[in-house]
Amino acid sequence: MMRIWLVMGLVLGGMGAVWAQEAAPEPVLTLAHDDVVTMAAWSPDDARIVTASEDRQVRVWDAAEGEALAQWGAVRVWRVGDEAPVFEAMHAGVRGALLSGDEARLLTWGGAAGEVTLWAIDRGEVVASYLHANEVLSAAWAADERLLFTFMVGGTAITWETESAQAVSTQNFGAGALGAQRNADGRWVLVWTRNDGVLVYAPNFSLAMVRMPHRTFVQGATWNADETRILSWAADDTAQLWDAASGEPLLTLRHIDWVEGARLSRDETRVLTWAYDSAVVWSSDGERLAELRHDLLVTGAAWNADETRVLSWSWDKTARVWQP
Repeated sequence: MMRIWLVMGLVLGGMGAVWAQEAAPEPVLTLAHDDVVTMAAWSPDDARIVTASEDRQVRVWDAAEGEALAQWGAVRVWRVGDEAPVFEAMHAGVRGALLSGDEARLLTWGGAAGEVTLWAIDRGEVVASYLHANEVLSAAWAADERLLFTFMVGGTAITWETESAQAVSTQNFGAGALGAQRNADGRWVLVWTRNDGVLVYAPNFSLAMVRMPHRTFVQGATWNADETRILSWAADDTAQLWDAASGEPLLTLRHIDWVEGARLSRDETRVLTWAYDSAVVWSSDGERLAELRHDLLVTGAAWNADETRVLSWSWDKTARVWQP
């Protein structure tokens, strides 16, 4: 299968942690923009890094040397190595986009009109449109891509048939719901909220089956690989790991400011979190293994394919590569 990147240059107006006292490591690479870096990602082979910034530029970098190889200023799909985009989607106020597994179709969402659009990349045509009453915050396909799950402002989640664009079910979790995610087989919905922590619902049930409390609003949550645990992060300065069946806390990682995001390593022996000006790598028992510091707010971080390096990006106008 040909390798395609989706590039989005979005311009948008129970255990305590052990704190190590070692000096913070230096970045292996620093990739600079002229404004806030809003996203960054590794290529599948780790040879390149793509970044997008509020300077209206999307750039591709050599991941070994940090040299800028190309830059563009729009929302497009590119085949790696080509000088021209494979496809360009015109979607006003786009918040996110997702390639299908066969890389033949593109899903885009965002904008006050509640637009979600499915495009055929080879023809440059709209395949389907999914109409919403409010702005859509997230969208995700089921594993076989026959169903689409969307979540919009106001706390409503909708399940759609991908091909027919017909709504299969609608579930409202209230205005306090900030985001939602279905599990792999669609039996459960994970919801994070402004005041009620993290909740697990069965589809079409109005009462939560499991509740995991935070002291204030939750920024996000996700299941681990086998869906036995849930990782959440919140404005109470913590990321927490929970037993998915009982809602009992298993691990609490404490920062000095809101936790903006968190990821488990594939073998679940480490947790990557980011808050304020740092991304932090933790052991599964709460030991702080490395602190990766920027000069301003860190807005995202990701491991490379073999999880030996970390890519982080920040309001300080840089993306940085680390070998913690």
